[in-house]
Amino acid sequence: MNAPTLPPVAASERLSLLQVLTETIQSDAGLEERAARALAAKIVGKVRHRMCGEALYIAKQDPEAHAERDTAIRRDYDGSRASRERLQLRWNISRATFYRILREPS
Repeated sequence: MNAPTLPPVAASERLSLLQVLTETIQSDAGLEERAARALAAKIVGKVRHRMCGEALYIAKQDPEAHAERDTAIRRDYDGSRASRERLQLRWNISRATFYRILREPS
């Protein structure tokens, strides 16, 4: 199976992982720019080595962010339509997301 082809992006529009990491390390850790960039470059190098040229997927949210919600849905669902609808409303999720949560291992 081939990976989806992404539309070309101008170099000026590309988001630089090195730049984002440098800025984050600089602001969150309080390091000066030169030290932050050196650390960021080391991290980017490790990511490049580990990914071996593969595309890097970055999820919108941390997968662990919804662990508590997913556990509660699995626990509270009694198999009825009313239960599903109530849980969808409570957690503000679509039907597709609801069933995905049920399919995934806990």
